[in-house]
Amino acid sequence: MDRSLASGPLVWLGIILTTCLLLVFFQTMLWLVLPLLLAVVSYYLLSPLVNMAMARGLTRERAVFIVTVLLTIFLAAEGFIIVPKIASASHNWQDKLADYGRTGEDLVMKAKQSVSKYFPFLHPPESQTGGMGVGRIGFVESGATPTPSSNNELENQVENLPAKYSGEIAMEALRWVPSLLLVPYMTYFFLLDGPRFKRFLVRAIPNAFFEKTLYLFYRVEDQMRRYFRGLLSLTALDAVCLGVGLWFLGLEAPFFLASLAAVMAWLPYLGSIAGGLLVVLVAAHDAPNQPWLPYEVVGLFIAVRMLDDFVFMPLTIGRSLRMHPLVTVLMILLGGAVAGISGLLLVMPVLGVVMVAGQIIGELVTDERVLARYRHARHLRQLRAKADL
Repeated sequence: MDRSLASGPLVWLGIILTTCLLLVFFQTMLWLVLPLLLAVVSYYLLSPLVNMAMARGLTRERAVFIVTVLLTIFLAAEGFIIVPKIASASHNWQDKLADYGRTGEDLVMKAKQSVSKYFPFLHPPESQTGGMGVGRIGFVESGATPTPSSNNELENQVENLPAKYSGEIAMEALRWVPSLLLVPYMTYFFLLDGPRFKRFLVRAIPNAFFEKTLYLFYRVEDQMRRYFRGLLSLTALDAVCLGVGLWFLGLEAPFFLASLAAVMAWLPYLGSIAGGLLVVLVAAHDAPNQPWLPYEVVGLFIAVRMLDDFVFMPLTIGRSLRMHPLVTVLMILLGGAVAGISGLLLVMPVLGVVMVAGQIIGELVTDERVLARYRHARHLRQLRAKADL
């Protein structure tokens, strides 16, 4: 077999096209794909516990039941801890959101003034601005203040933002609640009937392709397991590093903010930026007497991001996918262009599975020995069918 054909440009073209088509399909069924993805993550996290229980002599049914009960107790305990805090903070969430909006507005204005103070070449001549004191890119000169009308208009927009979108946010949250309730249900049956489902699929495979198909199942499952475990390991490392840094800077609830930002980073690029901006906004709101704290938080996020790119990611996700960095970046951009935010979130696991399947299918269709065995077996079945005619 010529292995250069098995992983050549035609195979990779098919991998890229199949990934794009799957992303478009998943975008239309995101309400089902997202809980399915979370259930798969839970399956790979809990399957070692089920295997440990089975190694101690329990049946699979009993092991899955015990693990599911323990998971339910853990989630219920977390709910009793988190839900009261959310309920106490949600009664005046519109006022808090408006406060954070005003804090962000003040932070932007102070940043513009600082930049215009230390970089005066960004200002046009006085004649071009008409004496207003505003630079051509919107930076305010040192000592100048924005007009009251523009300030009042921006404040009114910030204050009206919660009232404008609160109904849409509530309806969207209610729409996702039934979908997310499917996660423990799917996880239970993945743990219980996973091996049985694999045997069901294997029975439909011709004998000539049996070994390669088993290898395909193993590679796909191993790829998904390694990717999700690598993603969770990367999230834990980010949360610990950010939490320690935020605790050192003196923020309240540093590890909660760090965990939230680390989970938001599952969405490539946009999630990392949104998580960083959220923590910066919280730092500026909770510590107004420390004007340099938001910039210190930005420096912390930049440092952790560099650790991600050069240390953490090669040790976790990089090892799991075995993919060139250039291909990774291009596929993330392509996934965002094809399927939007859902494409950014799903492109890497989908690409990992399709890449493994495409490479093995490429080996199958170029393996003359396997194809000869399949043609010979089909010829024997035809002869057997004609023998009694």
